[in-house]
Amino acid sequence: MDTYLQELAAIEHYKKYPNLLPWVGPGYENAQNKLLVLGESHYLDEGSNYHHDPVRWYEGVDISQCTDRHWMHTANIIQNGLNNGWKEKSKLIYKNISKALIESAVTGFAVDEPFAEICYLNYFQRPAEKTGKSINVSEADARTSASVVTKVISILNPGLVVFSSTLAWRSATKSGLINLLKETGIKCARVPHAGMPWWNRSSKKYGGKTGKQYFIDFLRDAAIN
Repeated sequence: MDTYLQELAAIEHYKKYPNLLPWVGPGYENAQNKLLVLGESHYLDEGSNYHHDPVRWYEGVDISQCTDRHWMHTANIIQNGLNNGWKEKSKLIYKNISKALIESAVTGFAVDEPFAEICYLNYFQRPAEKTGKSINVSEADARTSASVVTKVISILNPGLVVFSSTLAWRSATKSGLINLLKETGIKCARVPHAGMPWWNRSSKKYGGKTGKQYFIDFLRDAAIN
């Protein structure tokens, strides 16, 4: 895992914002099924605006004195959630993903703490402008996110990639990333945001299944058992 983190930390964007580095579970390196789950984006405290200008953000903003910088510390957010059993309402996306992974009964995921076996990253590399809302995707967001995620995937080398965000999936499709994943033999899928109501609602776009069931069925069909 240390090797993964060293390589990831060398990505230029993560030199500016190490808080945004992916969560890499301690069991991921030796996992039979290497899964990367991509969420949408972090968000910051009400009133924060230092991330509102996409061009300035990607050039690099000094966040060392920003009191809400921990709101976008991906690895710490997940570790804290694991420590307290995903009790906070804001952790619902991770809790629901964890429960679905266990329910899938796929090798490596049907364990007490499946997040210990997978990687997680928010697709968009800038926090959303409004707390609790979706990001307004600019050209700079689309371009940088595709570039950074492509580099992350080349380092982590997952066999499975699941987007838990329609907005992220659409952006990745337009950028050509989804085609690239498929061309390289990576099995990928889109499911709803696991922290939203439609995770548990059936939908025509998922063949009449709920987002959760579609996620489980994808894992069962695509994973190695």
